[in-house]
Amino acid sequence: MPRGKVKFSTTNSPNDPNWPRHPEQAMRNIAEKNNAVYIEGSLVFATGGKHAEALFETVEPDEDSNATRLHRLGVDLDAETVSLLIDPTLWAELYPQSEY
Repeated sequence: MPRGKVKFSTTNSPNDPNWPRHPEQAMRNIAEKNNAVYIEGSLVFATGGKHAEALFETVEPDEDSNATRLHRLGVDLDAETVSLLIDPTLWAELYPQSEY
């Protein structure tokens, strides 16, 4: 599954009733709502706590699968940035001789 990294403002608070009392649960809830999986322990806050980022596993769409609603995930988190990251295992398979 591709991973997504979402950066968001904590001032505007992600759209979940568990935020800010139980931030990890809020990440799980928002991920589940958007067909993603929150990567446990990946929630980190910038100095001062006004910004945070978290990692999510997403679903690569097949004809019969439910794809991750990556855009909606970003909206629910009041995201500033949503990035889709290349899976390191897939990268190694595609570029076995790569210098990267």
